[in-house]
Amino acid sequence: MKINHNIQLKPFNTFGLDAQAACMIDIENWDDLQALADATNDFPKPYFCIGQGSNLLFSRDFEGTLIRMVNKGWEVIEEYQDYVLIRAGAGCDWDEFVEQTLGKGYFGLENLSFIPGTVGSSPVQNIGAYGVEASQFIERVHCFDWESGLFATIEKEYCEFGYRKSVFKQHPSWVVMWVEYALSKIPQTQTYYKALEDYLVKNELDSENPMIIRNAVVDIRNSKLPDHKKIGNAGSFFKNPVVDAGLFESIRARHPEMPFYMESETNFKIPAAWLIEQCGWKGFQLNGAGVHEKQPLILVNLGSATGKDVLELAGRIVESIKNDFGIELHPEVIVL
Repeated sequence: MKINHNIQLKPFNTFGLDAQAACMIDIENWDDLQALADATNDFPKPYFCIGQGSNLLFSRDFEGTLIRMVNKGWEVIEEYQDYVLIRAGAGCDWDEFVEQTLGKGYFGLENLSFIPGTVGSSPVQNIGAYGVEASQFIERVHCFDWESGLFATIEKEYCEFGYRKSVFKQHPSWVVMWVEYALSKIPQTQTYYKALEDYLVKNELDSENPMIIRNAVVDIRNSKLPDHKKIGNAGSFFKNPVVDAGLFESIRARHPEMPFYMESETNFKIPAAWLIEQCGWKGFQLNGAGVHEKQPLILVNLGSATGKDVLELAGRIVESIKNDFGIELHPEVIVL
């Protein structure tokens, strides 16, 4: 394993924030993880596992040890008539993995194209986009608990997947090493998400071709979302809130045009971006932090923001939404 002390974190978070970690350790294999467990008292606490830093906000210097999985590569470990089982290293770049599996004729992940991050973060966050979540394809997750020194395989039924959540978020000492996905050999596209459906219809594209779906998703995301290499950001900053029927109807009475998604007969998901825009935050700037002018769900570092600046802006938005709509937004981004 590779060990770095007092490392600058600007290259390791997509917000592009200046911060420092007391220690960072790169892990390539099982032996590295076992060595980490054996030497757990030699490194500053707490530990935190990091991928590409695409869903993190460093609000201050990190006084502990960041563990970075750098094991890459994937392989087909089982093949059947209609699907394959693939094992991928946690350090694989997510979008490269999606593109490569589609190129081999293994389908399912096309809606999740162009999401920044690594394979290892996909089960932790249960990443999702355009009507699809990673949990629909994950079969099992191989991980290591640095506190106990034990390796474990977590089957999908025990991963406790939900909207942007999983059992792995509840156990920060668990390090994801490999993830297994079941991908179809038969194209079965999912295009019912409105933005994607509208794009396909407008451009008269084949909705049953997975590679066309991938290209459409990439194009949509490019048109709406800022490139973190040019403008620091961590993607969607807030989760879309789910409200009960009573609150939903009271808001809808005032805003009949409000977009929403039915979670159940009694629960409704309201786009956080719509709420933020309704409260006038789109394009707002504060001390180098800002709300993106095209997609208000994304907070950005305009070049000089600190983590505290971003947090202050997020807090003001949360308070505003609470006062105007009675809804409390919760961050999707992990704050350290």
